[in-house]
Amino acid sequence: MAETAGWLLAAKIAAAVIVVVAASRATERAGAFVGAMIATIPVSTGPIYVFLAIDHGAAFVSEAARMSIAGTAAIAAFVAAHALASRRFSTAGCLALATFAWLGVALLLQWREWSFAEVCLLYAGTYFVAIRGLRRFAVLIVAPPAPRARFDLALRALLVAALVVATNFASHALGTAVTGVLATYPVVFTCLVIILQPRCGGRFTASILVISLKGLVGFGLALAVLHLAAARMNAAPALLLALAVAVGWNLALLARSRFRRAPRPAD
Repeated sequence: MAETAGWLLAAKIAAAVIVVVAASRATERAGAFVGAMIATIPVSTGPIYVFLAIDHGAAFVSEAARMSIAGTAAIAAFVAAHALASRRFSTAGCLALATFAWLGVALLLQWREWSFAEVCLLYAGTYFVAIRGLRRFAVLIVAPPAPRARFDLALRALLVAALVVATNFASHALGTAVTGVLATYPVVFTCLVIILQPRCGGRFTASILVISLKGLVGFGLALAVLHLAAARMNAAPALLLALAVAVGWNLALLARSRFRRAPRPAD
């Protein structure tokens, strides 16, 4: 039994790593705005929820998703802390402040039981304030040419593996509240800070993360759909529906951006 569980955990880690690495490669090649939209597709949270569904079923997924909606506030705190620190501190300092901001909010979320209505209000209020308050950092800056870091793939793989192990443990030992918040830890954002900031600067990296806030609105909507759908149907169609919402939102933002940039015919 223990050996089977070990192989299953290894398979979970491998699957999640493949998804995150592939999505991160696409983000690097797509440019600032497109990269921000790709970065906010649930490439790390999605596989984790698939594994939670396999291990615990739809009811657990529904309850964990409710707390993941609240966890989006911690992601916004990560982005805000990094943006404010990006012009004054080094990569290590920015990442430390952003991570502590995420951890502080994540711990505060565990102090009470949140209803679905409350987490939705928290999510909506947080992103309204964050998008408006941080918009001065959302400047599309052209990244200077720089060689690819040799350790980037290994770093992403390590972070995703650690998150899969942590959520796997939390789902069995700590319940849905901790699991739901932990599942939303910003793995891709952490990788982007570590890899991009030393090569492209704090302002460029901050702009990517702040632009990503609009994509994270769709992530929160997808989690709300997952909570409601998993309570009424099997986990598989609920997960597919949530993924469609997240991808559809980001595609709509991309279409809106391209329409705004399209040249208008002369009169």
